[in-house]
Amino acid sequence: MTHWMCTSCGYYLQSDMLPERCPSCRQESPFNDVTCYHPDCGGEHNIDPMLVGSTLKNLRGVPRPEAKSKPLPLSTEIILSVEILKGLNDQERQYLKRLGRAEHYESNVAIFNEGAEARTFYLIEEGQVAVESRLSKGMLFPISIVSGGQAFGWSALVPPHLYTATIVTLSQTQVIAIDREVMLHAMQTDTSFGLKIMQNVAGIISSRLRSLELALVGFLQNGG
Repeated sequence: MTHWMCTSCGYYLQSDMLPERCPSCRQESPFNDVTCYHPDCGGEHNIDPMLVGSTLKNLRGVPRPEAKSKPLPLSTEIILSVEILKGLNDQERQYLKRLGRAEHYESNVAIFNEGAEARTFYLIEEGQVAVESRLSKGMLFPISIVSGGQAFGWSALVPPHLYTATIVTLSQTQVIAIDREVMLHAMQTDTSFGLKIMQNVAGIISSRLRSLELALVGFLQNGG
């Protein structure tokens, strides 16, 4: 599906067809296609942070209202093309799944919010979530998309154990939720397993910084 952003309020959605009005600001505003069409930002399953930034830069000024009847978007940390499971063999992946519990979420549900204590690490079995960061005046800024087979919530593994993004479910989503203490104990007990996880965390942080850099460039440019 295509990734879209409202040019009036910055509302983000993923859909094959656009609504007549923006679901957030209710304006009959054109939407910008912010889909990634090149490998640098992960391909068409992801968003292009440069296009997101330029769209936010040129918003028409309609404020995005705070959701009252819906939960805040889930703070999912989207991993782009870097997976925290990279390098793990089948036995290690199954071991990781057994450490957690299954959780189910409907579309447009907040799993956790930016700045909250990071108590849980998540593996996505089915569905998709959006990783979002909060800008000034409360605007939520989509950074990337995390899909089935990937993970989010890596902030639970590193101090100060605070989530650095907000996660929004883009569809019905099933995850394996692993408590921080359980995950850290497993990494300390099997140092080879723990090293692989932390090497992948370093790659995730690097990718996140690159996405933010591109988005800020787009945001600061006039006309994108």
